[in-house]
Amino acid sequence: MTTQYGFFIDSSRCTGCKTCELACKDYKDLTPDVSFRRIYEYA
Repeated sequence: MTTQYGFFIDSSRCTGCKTCELACKDYKDLTPDVSFRRIYEYA
């Protein structure tokens, strides 16, 4: 069985900068066209 990890973020502190997405790509050494994290913007 594979391990699945979760990601928690306090959305009240989110500014929409998407730094969390960039940090994930940097940590996983991914190219810019690959994304494991989806960022949804709420109005």
